[in-house]
Amino acid sequence: MSRALLIRLARTLVTALICITLTFVVLRLSGDPLDALLPEDAPQSIRDAYAARLGLDQPLHAQYLGYLGGLATGDFGRSLLDGRSAAGVVAERLPATLLLGGTAFALALLIGIPAGTIAALRRGTPVDRGVMGAAVFGYAMPNFFLGLVLILIFALWLRVLPSSGFGTAAHLVLPALTLGTAMAGKLARFVRGAVLDVAGQLHQRVARGKRLGRLQLFTAHLAPNAAVPVITFLGFEAGLLVGGGVVVESVFGWPGVGRLLVQSVAARDLAVVQTIILMIALAMILANLAADLLHARLDPRVRAALEGEVRR
Repeated sequence: MSRALLIRLARTLVTALICITLTFVVLRLSGDPLDALLPEDAPQSIRDAYAARLGLDQPLHAQYLGYLGGLATGDFGRSLLDGRSAAGVVAERLPATLLLGGTAFALALLIGIPAGTIAALRRGTPVDRGVMGAAVFGYAMPNFFLGLVLILIFALWLRVLPSSGFGTAAHLVLPALTLGTAMAGKLARFVRGAVLDVAGQLHQRVARGKRLGRLQLFTAHLAPNAAVPVITFLGFEAGLLVGGGVVVESVFGWPGVGRLLVQSVAARDLAVVQTIILMIALAMILANLAADLLHARLDPRVRAALEGEVRR
């Protein structure tokens, strides 16, 4: 199993390297960052001096190798706007994003798992149709539109919550509700499907034949088996939370990484954009790696597949 973990970690490094390379090349080919940094009428001598100072006058491959060398020593580059460390600029915004993402994730778990389970256990009833209708509504509603609707109702009409800002629990309510609603809808639909799939399998019919109580049947046989695919789904969603709040943070003026990404792209601050994208990619990769390992621990079939993969 430890060898399987090493193989997964090696794949993680390769995936991260691909993300780093694509981000670096696309950002360099999408335009000259000096166009955003300097006035349009800046003399060519000034542009040349800035290009030499920032290393933009070097060939692309030399810039790339220098960037990789910096990453190997923990140097993510300097912000083009104020000269500060790009990692430091991103780290300042990270706590706000983790607070918002963690709250939205917890909200989605509290709503999505019970709702999906109830819908599956009441399949075909008005309860099932009502829960699934609400789940589709929550999933289909665009984040920016839902955020504006919540601002109109709770900030402008009822005047009980702030429309934007950061610092108190009240500022967190509307952005977390906006970000968590779509995830709760997707999770409810996924949990319903997983429960119904497991309930139709042979071992579940055998368990029902033992005349176990409903609660024991659910907790001992149905829920553990249905949890396996749900964990994989949650791995994807947990990774998305770091970068998935770009729109929500912009709508509510939340000072997180998503809003910083929008500002950095507009200013063509290459080092900061690269650092954010690398962080999002690593979050996605590590969240999925954790989900795979947990999946293998819970499901002997997945564990056997991993061990067979190692032997090959």
